[in-house]
Amino acid sequence: MCANMRQSAGQAQVFLNSWKEIAAYLGRGVRTVQRWERELRLPVHRIGKGKRSPVYSTVAELKFWISTVEVAREHRLQVAFHPGTRSREPLEDSRRLLTSVRDLAQAIAETSIRQRQQTEILQARVLQMRSRMK
Repeated sequence: MCANMRQSAGQAQVFLNSWKEIAAYLGRGVRTVQRWERELRLPVHRIGKGKRSPVYSTVAELKFWISTVEVAREHRLQVAFHPGTRSREPLEDSRRLLTSVRDLAQAIAETSIRQRQQTEILQARVLQMRSRMK
């Protein structure tokens, strides 16, 4: 892993703070990773606006993306090999389904993060209440 990765206090999230760090983590070149952002919706966040603004991502988001991209690829292959499931516009159907899968995967990831944060808050409150009861 890269030397510039940062871990926030109290959390296990590791941040990758540049295209180089993201590319190194994924074992690919910077241009490939940038293309994946455009074409495959690689989870990269921009600080500011515009194509040249600084970027960052988390290892957890990238791991999740890797697993969901593989699922989407397998689904495309299954649809391609089952002629009865094709419509008149298979490419458009595939793109629509892939977008739906990615949106759903993103929603699941965001919900999971929120639930983890809420769990941490509740655990802290329980500890506070226990300390008051002593």
